[in-house]
Amino acid sequence: MRKIGWIMLILLISMLPLHASAYTLDALIGAMEVNNAELRKADEDVVQSRLDVKDAKAAYQPTVELTLMGMYMPNPLIDDITINTNDILAQIGRPPLPQGYDLTIYDGMESTYYNASLSVTQPLVTWGKITNSVHLYEAVAKARALQRDDKENQLIAELKVRLSALYYIDQVEGLLDETIDTTESLVGIARSGEEEGAVLSSDVLDAEIEAKQADISKKELEGQKASILQGVRTLTGLDELECEDISYEPDMTDASALLSYPVESLVELATDPSSPALQMLSRSREALEYGRKIAGASMYGIPDLALQLSASYGGSRFPFIEKNWSRKDDWNLMITVAFKTTLWDGGKILNNIDRMESQMAASDADRDAAVDALESAVVDAYSAMDLSYAKISYQELKVENERNKVEKAQMEKELGSASDSDILTARLALLEEEIMLLTERMSLFQNCYTLYYLTGLDPDRLPMITDGMVNDSIAE
Repeated sequence: MRKIGWIMLILLISMLPLHASAYTLDALIGAMEVNNAELRKADEDVVQSRLDVKDAKAAYQPTVELTLMGMYMPNPLIDDITINTNDILAQIGRPPLPQGYDLTIYDGMESTYYNASLSVTQPLVTWGKITNSVHLYEAVAKARALQRDDKENQLIAELKVRLSALYYIDQVEGLLDETIDTTESLVGIARSGEEEGAVLSSDVLDAEIEAKQADISKKELEGQKASILQGVRTLTGLDELECEDISYEPDMTDASALLSYPVESLVELATDPSSPALQMLSRSREALEYGRKIAGASMYGIPDLALQLSASYGGSRFPFIEKNWSRKDDWNLMITVAFKTTLWDGGKILNNIDRMESQMAASDADRDAAVDALESAVVDAYSAMDLSYAKISYQELKVENERNKVEKAQMEKELGSASDSDILTARLALLEEEIMLLTERMSLFQNCYTLYYLTGLDPDRLPMITDGMVNDSIAE
């Protein structure tokens, strides 16, 4: 019985799919947020910008500096100093004593020496330079955060484009396999006809060229598929990812819903001041304005006021521990109020003010250029989508027509008025039209997800349109 149980377990395990769980779009996006190198770099840029804000705010607080020093000298530089009493008497014109003796004037340097100093510096008046500096770095931090979110949205759009391409390339690959088989069958029929004298050698050569072309197209497609898959691996950080591991199918309603909007409404969304791209430029412009204020507050003759408190000690006794450490009054306390200003530096401050104003003007020009670029990109993507959508409808009709021709050829063969070659030729034309249809769908979704990124729309949550304008209500 135990042996039978093990056999049943092995059979159950063998029946499990090789890939228990495929990567959905959400799973791939989650992997991208964790592993993508560009997003990780953007995250660190955000962290560093927030640290810059903390550094700027730290200028409000006092700067406290402490210096401690201890020194030991086995052989002090100055020994004790003594003088004989008779030498003293001789100096003042008195007769010497019968026996003089030495008096110690200085005991000499001790082997130990300690020094300590503590200073506290507090800015009092900076004419708004600290406050504006904080605002400047806060604006930069917000711009970095917006840049990080925009990069994520951009990578998600790229991921969707690549996944859509992989989905349709897989189908095209299957059709190319059928095309190769069909062309090889046609080559075989042509060669047989040549041997029987019913087909010219040039017709055989044409069939062989068509077969080679199908084989070349297959190899080109394999190269494109490998490149697109490698791009998905790079985006998600999943180096071992294979096409079989991906579970994704593009939704045609994403494109049709987007085309239901007037292009003017989509341009309005993309160029709205609240759009991520324009918000980043606005934050950068805001940072430049605060930089201009800081430069103005540094004008010649405008003094900064600061208060400094300092306490120091220097002596041969360790303070508060050794006895008589303060006997020589070796400690000191100072209170200092200082003004500091620049009177002239060759005009650098004036140049800096002009430089900030020039950068602000350049920022305004960048914003205008960004608005123009967004408008052009939206119009181009929308036009390409509209064209692709029309071509898809056209290709679907052609596919249906070619499918009818295949059926007609099969019926004619049954009636004896058509051959296998006619059926294969009709089948080959059908495969070509089906490949064109899938290729056009790839192009449609490339522009579709690009347009979603440019407008900031969410395919799962689209606003409604009233009188050609987008409002904030959500379509049912």
